[in-house]
Amino acid sequence: MEIVFVSGTGTEVGKTYVAQQLAVAKRSAGVRVGVYKPVASGCIRQPRNSETNSATPVAPLVSSDAVALWEAAGRPLNLDAVCPQRFEASVAPDEAARRSGQRVDVDQLTRGADRWRDHCDTLIIEGAGGLLSPIADDLLNIDLFGQFQDAELYLVAANRLGVIHEVVATCRAAALSQVSVSRLYLSATGPTADESSPSNAEQIRRWLPELDVREVGWGQVDWSRGLL
Repeated sequence: MEIVFVSGTGTEVGKTYVAQQLAVAKRSAGVRVGVYKPVASGCIRQPRNSETNSATPVAPLVSSDAVALWEAAGRPLNLDAVCPQRFEASVAPDEAARRSGQRVDVDQLTRGADRWRDHCDTLIIEGAGGLLSPIADDLLNIDLFGQFQDAELYLVAANRLGVIHEVVATCRAAALSQVSVSRLYLSATGPTADESSPSNAEQIRRWLPELDVREVGWGQVDWSRGLL
């Protein structure tokens, strides 16, 4: 099973959108795709239905990111398999868990990925927040990535003023942990680009010449042009 770990330079940078479109592109190429978000915060409660695969009488928490990934992958398995740990507060997962009187199950973060082994050729894992954001007590996203042997790390960054610093700082921090970023997706943040957007990719390539930099346009749908 090929594993692709999608992380970001921070929150709200287009990470879920890129992961969605990766799933769509893989499916279009005839690949069986699995999607996995090990833990999510900021979840909402909605009436229980058969698709959530939950037996509890209390309305379950649902991650909108997990739903988007699941739909993009063609609804494989169920939402509990996509995102087994869900918390309500819109803060980092470890803090969201504490506020609900729980803790993130560190073992389940990786164990949940094993559930997909017989059900996909490629598993797309989306982390929570940025690459150096906490995902559990004493565990950052970059630490979780390191637990998936032979996984590729794809970084997503918002193509706007300031992104050069964000990408260079994240990649250099990763290198200090002996982690290599395989690919960067510069994601448009709106229909109108700011003045820095046209030159950001070139600037990043100058500072990080080994990095595979790809640009994602606003509302881009033709993912045959360089997504995979």
